[in-house]
Order: sequence, then C-alpha cells, then structure tokens
Amino acid sequence: MTHACLARSAGLAAGEIHVWNARIDHDDHRATADSLRMLDHGEQARAAQFSSERDRARFIQTHGMLRQVLAGYCDADCASLTFASNCHGKPFLASPANGHDLQFSLAHSGSRCLLALRREQAIGVDLEQLRELPRALEIARSRFTAAESAALAALRGTRRRDAFFVLWVHKEAMVKALGIDLAHGLGRIEFELDAPAEPRLRAYGQGSSIAQSWSVLRLDPAPGYTAALASPPPIGPVILQDWEVGQRGQRISPSLRL
Repeated sequence: MTHACLARSAGLAAGEIHVWNARIDHDDHRATADSLRMLDHGEQARAAQFSSERDRARFIQTHGMLRQVLAGYCDADCASLTFASNCHGKPFLASPANGHDLQFSLAHSGSRCLLALRREQAIGVDLEQLRELPRALEIARSRFTAAESAALAALRGTRRRDAFFVLWVHKEAMVKALGIDLAHGLGRIEFELDAPAEPRLRAYGQGSSIAQSWSVLRLDPAPGYTAALASPPPIGPVILQDWEVGQRGQRISPSLRL
C-alpha cells in the first residue's frame, strides 16, 4: 500500500455496487505508517486509543484504504475527505460536495476488510471470520429473535457455527444499511433459516414489508470468511475488486453468490 490515492474518477454506474476486498497485514509497519499520514486528527486520536498494536494497525490500514478508495470515486485528495455520522454512529461523507451521493459501508474481521459502495441508495456490509464460538447459541438467544435461535438450536457442530456467522453478517449488514443501533436492531430484524447458508429476510419488528424493500446478498470474500451485503432493489451488477492488486473482479447477477 502506498500513500498515493487511487486513479481519479473511478466509475460507478447507477444501481451498480462495488465491493473492495482487502487483506490487512498487521506486521507491515510501512503500510501502517503510510496510512496513518492520510488520517485526520480525529482518526489518529482514535487509533492511539487502541491498547493492542494489532488492532491499532488494522484500524489505521483499514481507514487509510477507505480514504484512498473514496478519493478515487470523488476525484479528490485522500486527506481532504471529511466524515460525519448519524445519531447511531453510521458514517457518511461530509465533503467533497461531488461525493454527496456516494454511500459506503466498511467492515473488518481477522486480517480482512470489505468496503462496499453505491450511488444514492443506502448500503451495508458486514464480514466475519469463521471461528470456534462455544457461546454461539447463548449469544443468539440474547441477541436474535426466538425463531432464529430455535433454528440454530436444531443444528449441530460446524453447521451451527457457520449458520450463526452467516446469520450474524446478514443481520448486521441490514443494521448498517438502515443506519440504526446494533443492539436495538439485531433482535428486530428477522431472517428465515430454511437453508442455513442462505438466510432469507423476513421481517423488521412486526412488519414484513421490509422483505420487499431490501435485498440482502451473501458474499464469500476469502476462505474462512463469510460476509453479506444489504441495499434496496433494484441492484445492478455487484463487482468485487481486490484492493491488493486493484484488479476488477467478476461481474455477477445479484441473485448469484460472489
């Protein structure tokens, strides 16, 4: 990773979604130092608060990548970008003016990071590294709906573990897209787990109309990880791009998995 920004005026057509898939190298001190110089004073202060050097490097590199990618779409300098957030902490671009319609969502887990972008329409992305989680069912019973918890309880071993993480990323992607509080939203957004690998959006609170208003797509960004993307339809092509090489990925139908 270098201090230079992406090539200017990266294309993003109406309805199209770009997902940048990055590998974070916590031991690459040069990449961390280069990224740190792009961050504003607030971001640098947040980075300094991490007690773990690994978490600090991940925050810095992730937000450096965010600035470089957004700068390419906005035709602006990385350091000139300013951000604001809504009352629940959902970030958005406050400047430059030509980026006002650019919606984005950022997620990271383990050594990977995803950044999803779309024009005009809200978007949310979440990412989780698959790992052993003995308390998965306990967490589901306290954070998920009763129907979701019951569906997970019917599974065993790695099937339950994988279904838990797949469900989690689908729910959190929706929370991010809606711009609501995570603690409040996880228990109100409900998915059906008829096929645990492909949860289907069912309801928000007592209403089922959300299923017609939003699309949630599963992504497989790398071995050992699962992710999901949420945005209102209609969704055009979803293009996965590798940050490490800047190579445009496969153009797919929204009904297909990456």
